[in-house]
Amino acid sequence: MKKAMADGLKRVAKSRLIAAGLVVALISMAGAATPAMAQDAFSQDITTVKACASDIWRLCSDVMPDVDRVKSCVQSKMGQLSKGCLDDLLDKMSGSSFKICKDQTYALCAAARCNVYDGVAYCQCEVKHGDSISLPFAGNKSGDVCVVNAAGAENKYMVSTYSLPDRIIAGKGDSAVYTCPGGDSAGAYAQCDGGLCFESTGSTTFPGFDRPIPKGQIVCSCPVTKGNAGSAPSYQIMGPYPCDNSFFNYCSSSVATTKTGSTIYVGAPAGAVQGLAAALNGKVPPVNECHLPGQ
Repeated sequence: MKKAMADGLKRVAKSRLIAAGLVVALISMAGAATPAMAQDAFSQDITTVKACASDIWRLCSDVMPDVDRVKSCVQSKMGQLSKGCLDDLLDKMSGSSFKICKDQTYALCAAARCNVYDGVAYCQCEVKHGDSISLPFAGNKSGDVCVVNAAGAENKYMVSTYSLPDRIIAGKGDSAVYTCPGGDSAGAYAQCDGGLCFESTGSTTFPGFDRPIPKGQIVCSCPVTKGNAGSAPSYQIMGPYPCDNSFFNYCSSSVATTKTGSTIYVGAPAGAVQGLAAALNGKVPPVNECHLPGQ
């Protein structure tokens, strides 16, 4: 009898430890920098745990209670999360709700290469038409990025918004998602969501680019993001497929810098590529992925 009670208490204790790891992983994914901060955030934002707990048990129970492995698991399976969990995590990661723009012409910069000039990234993006997703537009009173982008049709500009690039779809594309580790190695990357793009840059020679911008592409101006050494979260950029380990040089702070003349790529927090595609389309096809050996 005593042994049965002891075993029961051990199981309860273990389940509580696992649940605590789940809480820390979810809240830290949603924006807290450290486990200690995540525990503080839990008292203020239990909605994330409520929205995602069943998804994490379903998809990532095999890596419990390792917090880092839970975070990596969730990031790699963002496209499989329920809508409630996905919406909550994306909103927490961005600090705002995303907006879906229907049947508009927009700039797709997700896989773009960029040149840095005076602290701003100028990125060679694709011109697309259809549905896309984006954060609210900070330069507009209403914040409605779709209204701002629609107005560009008559004013010779467009806004950079997001859809899943065909070129990274498994079995179809020649590009892949590269996961860059955080910490001391974190390099600079362009964060192009909401970037402004002017049609006058199309089919012209633009400073910093070796060749004229081809038809169907446009140059967008985007802010440069750089993680703090030792605390930066992992992020993702897009590069060649099959995987080329030398491309991981663009994850390095010694190569991807904020200095004028530096070449960097558009990036996003790990998991956002598939998570935003799921929020836009409801499902995500398998994509090509590349990881550093041993990661």
